[in-house]
Amino acid sequence: MDRSRALRLRTLALAVFGIVAMLAAPTAAQMDLSQAAGVPLPAADLPAGTVSVRLVRETVANNIAGEVVTFFVDDSEHARVTTDATGRAQIEGLPAGARVRARATVGDEVLETQEATVGTTGIRFMLAAGLKGAGSATSGRPAVPGSVFIGANSRIVLDYSNELLNVYYVIQVVNPSADPVDIGGPLVIDLPTEARSATMMEGATPQATVAGARVTVRGPFAPGQTPVNVAFTLPFHGDTAELEQRWPVPAQPFPIFALKTGAMDLVSSQLVEKQETVQQGQPLVVASTPAFDAGGVLRVDVSGLPHRPTWPRNVAFALAALICAAGLWAAFGPGARAARA
Repeated sequence: MDRSRALRLRTLALAVFGIVAMLAAPTAAQMDLSQAAGVPLPAADLPAGTVSVRLVRETVANNIAGEVVTFFVDDSEHARVTTDATGRAQIEGLPAGARVRARATVGDEVLETQEATVGTTGIRFMLAAGLKGAGSATSGRPAVPGSVFIGANSRIVLDYSNELLNVYYVIQVVNPSADPVDIGGPLVIDLPTEARSATMMEGATPQATVAGARVTVRGPFAPGQTPVNVAFTLPFHGDTAELEQRWPVPAQPFPIFALKTGAMDLVSSQLVEKQETVQQGQPLVVASTPAFDAGGVLRVDVSGLPHRPTWPRNVAFALAALICAAGLWAAFGPGARAARA
C-alpha cells in the first residue's frame, strides 16, 4: 500500500471513531474505557497540530495528575509533558501529515496510544490505567467450545472521495462468556464480491488478516469484544452503488453512516431510524441495521453518488463500432470481392 493511501486510511480511521463518538455522545459513566483507551479522536475545539492526552485510572472520574506522558512524532521522541490536575498533557504546533503517538507508565503498566496522523483538527487521546486487572482472571485459561456474535458497537461508514466510494467496517466480535472460546475454526467474513483494495485498519486485532475480499479472524476469542476494522473501495456505475454483506454469525443492530456528498443517500427497506444530521460541519446520513441471524444479508443502495455522464463514452463506442463495421464491409463486402475478381 503506498504512503498516500496509508495516510488516507489513518485519517478516515480518525473520522470513523470520531463520528461514532459524536453521535453516540456517551457520558462519563457510560463510556467503555476498554474500547476508548488509546483511540484517536478528532477534536475541532483544538487547533490543528495540537495533541491532547488525558490519563485516568479505571474510570473517567479518576484523573491521574503528575505523571509523565511521552509524545513520539514520526517515530522519534518529541516531548515529555507532566499531566495537570485534570490528568491532561498536551503538545502543539505539529505539522500536517506528522505521525504521532503517546506513552505513559503508571506503576508497572505501560500505556500507549494508537498512532494518528495530524490533519485539519486537533487530536485527543485517553489512556486508562487499571483495566488489565479486570481481565486477569481469564488469562491463561484454555479455550472452551462456544460462539460469538457481531455486537451493537459495530458500525459501517461510507465516504465518497476522489471518485471512489470508500467503505469502512468497524466490527466488534463479541464473546459473551467469561472464558476464551473456540468456535471450531476461524471466523471468515466475505466482503462484497465487488470489494477492491481491502486492507485492515489501525485498531484491528492482530488475529485478523485480509486477502482479496476475505477477512479471516483466527481464534480463540477472548471474553468481551475483538475489533475487526477493515477498509475497502466499492466500484459503482451511474449514481448508485450496491452494498451486499452476508454475516457469518448473528449480528445485533448497529449504525451505518454515510458522509454525505451532494445528493448521497442510503436506500434500503432494511434500515430503520434513518435521518440526516450535521456534525462538526460534516453532513451525515445515519441509520440503523436490523438484527441478523447467521447467514443474514445486509443490502443497502448508496444513491446520489457524483458520477460522470456515460453518453460520451457510449457515443464513442458506437462510432468506433461503425468505423470497424465500415472497414470490414469495405474489405470483405461485395464491392471488394468484385474488385478482386
